[in-house]
Amino acid sequence: MAKLTRLYETKDLTKAELARRSGISEVYLHQVFAGRRNPSRDRLLCICVGLGITLDETQRMLTQGGYAQLYPRTRRDAIISYGVVHQLPLGEINDKLFAEQEKTLF
Repeated sequence: MAKLTRLYETKDLTKAELARRSGISEVYLHQVFAGRRNPSRDRLLCICVGLGITLDETQRMLTQGGYAQLYPRTRRDAIISYGVVHQLPLGEINDKLFAEQEKTLF
């Protein structure tokens, strides 16, 4: 995921900090960046939230990963989109998903 690496390089984050913000292990994150792991749609969304990228960038990352873009007419995707647009931390997005009885991102 070359695009993911380029986005990461524009941020002032260590991979350890990105892993923490994304709710995933550092080992898994390093494997994704090395191309040894292909993250699921939800894991990729977690990484996008951790990076604090825009909704447009998130949609491009999903497409590049071979996944469906966030679709605002689906309640779960609408909540995630809201969180991305408003730069909410992953925990807050998951709280909103849980409150609406939707599957959380991790």
